[in-house]
Amino acid sequence: MSALNHGWKMVMFGEVVKNANFVERDPEANGIERIVGLEHIDPENLHIRRWNTIKDGTSFTRKFVPGQTLFGKRRAYQRKVAYAEFEGICSGDILTFEPKDNKVLLPELLSFICQSNAFLDHALGTSAGSLSPRTSWKALKDFQFPLPPLDEQKRIAEILWAADEAAEAYESVLLNIERAIDVYSDKCFLL
Repeated sequence: MSALNHGWKMVMFGEVVKNANFVERDPEANGIERIVGLEHIDPENLHIRRWNTIKDGTSFTRKFVPGQTLFGKRRAYQRKVAYAEFEGICSGDILTFEPKDNKVLLPELLSFICQSNAFLDHALGTSAGSLSPRTSWKALKDFQFPLPPLDEQKRIAEILWAADEAAEAYESVLLNIERAIDVYSDKCFLL
């Protein structure tokens, strides 16, 4: 293994991250409206764009809050990781991570760590089951990774979120182009 940059240190995931595991038994009474299942988290996309509502009904009780990282522990090869931008209830097949101390690990960087090939390889390597393999918090907390100092974390997170924003804008432009092509094609073939 190569030497770490100055100020960086090797840490175990469980040393700096906790699996929040908040329980909410009466989400409607507490003003929680959104329910997120694995089907609502798109592979390799940190944004949650779809969800069900409490009115749709749910048996889920795991609560998540803004700033947490949601990680799909079932079929980790699907690479389902999301950064929570709102409060909600999620499936038991989703782990809810947050830094133990925001002065050691920034929440804005945690999602990218969980989306890294090294973390996902560890999750796959620790998954058990043939039909619907799952990893566990117990296995994930042993993942080791290099942690930069806080000022570098901030810089890295800003760069990664800017890249994410650019990719989102690019996807939006492509979608608008596809829609324009569809409209134009429809008009051309109707004549």
